[in-house]
Amino acid sequence: MARRKHIIGTCHLCGNHTKLSYEHVPPEAAFNDRPIVQASIERLIKKEEDLNDITGKTFQRGAGGYTLCERCNSLTGSWYAPAFIEWTYQVARVLLNAKGEPSLYYLYRIFPLRVMKQIICMFFSTNGEKFREAQPNLARFVLNKESKFLDPHIRIYCFYSPSGRSRHSGVAGVLNFQTHTQKILSEIVFPPMGYVMSLNRIKPDERLFDMTFFSEYHYNDWKELGLRLPSLPIYTYLPGDYRNKNEVLDNRQNQNRI
Repeated sequence: MARRKHIIGTCHLCGNHTKLSYEHVPPEAAFNDRPIVQASIERLIKKEEDLNDITGKTFQRGAGGYTLCERCNSLTGSWYAPAFIEWTYQVARVLLNAKGEPSLYYLYRIFPLRVMKQIICMFFSTNGEKFREAQPNLARFVLNKESKFLDPHIRIYCFYSPSGRSRHSGVAGVLNFQTHTQKILSEIVFPPMGYVMSLNRIKPDERLFDMTFFSEYHYNDWKELGLRLPSLPIYTYLPGDYRNKNEVLDNRQNQNRI
């Protein structure tokens, strides 16, 4: 059996240039332990009418990449991942019991700050190594397990994602020509949840649930939170796009008529 080559690069979290380890996004035990298919942008554009029949490169280890050094991977994995995994299991049970259409408040028993820090850590892996240079305070927030509160310009949102499709996006700008505003966001969608980071305090979609207050708790705070989260469809590859297949095709037909 061939020995796996060492991957040398810059850790997305601490910035050290060293041997990198494979970081699952989300953690492997949060239903990310199976092969996934990643399609190219060109293929996604060509197949927009039927993205349910897309093909691409298969990643046997699940979603993720060589983004964190062994130390950062080990620390964040022990500090935050177990709480995030438990939160994910609770979400999955809600979706299962609600048959994919939750509409009520549900009680979650979680460590809010730990969940938040794992989500932020995932965004560092999803974005390139330069993201740390642009957001040094955010990196310090993750690397200090006792640190609380996010910078005022950063908001974190979430939603139920029962579609079965995943979508990861680094920082992207979405321009609204009607309001002349630009949304700057990064997104991670992996069933049963989707997470959105807004970098300019503009809410990407009014239906999203603002979970930024998770960052206000202490590391050892275990809380019972009654949360009512939206369930949003994922069909296209576009970050911040929460239209279902019929809406996408209807919009396309209307544009062709113009």
